[in-house]
Amino acid sequence: MNENIIGNNIAKRRHALNISQEKLAEASDLSINYISRIERGASKHISAESLYRISKSLNISMETLMEDGHSDLINPGPQQERLINYLQNFNLEKSETLSKHILDLLMNYHIEL
Repeated sequence: MNENIIGNNIAKRRHALNISQEKLAEASDLSINYISRIERGASKHISAESLYRISKSLNISMETLMEDGHSDLINPGPQQERLINYLQNFNLEKSETLSKHILDLLMNYHIEL
């Protein structure tokens, strides 16, 4: 199993979004050196606060960054991006409530592909 799942996931997502370590460091209010160490696996311990800042800057959940084998690390489509941005304008509770309603609608709609 890969010892640096978080670092690799951060790097994959950053590359998918086509942003530099410098831009990620700026957006997350962390140092570029720290971002680099995390991605290389040189920083074995990352605080929840730092992971939260990085995940918000990369527009992805902390859980996804911590788990192995996610396809969520790729760029969302333009409509998915609009929905994500819209949901991020709310606090966590409201965002979760709206997300649940959207998922309920999708589950009840049953589109056959």
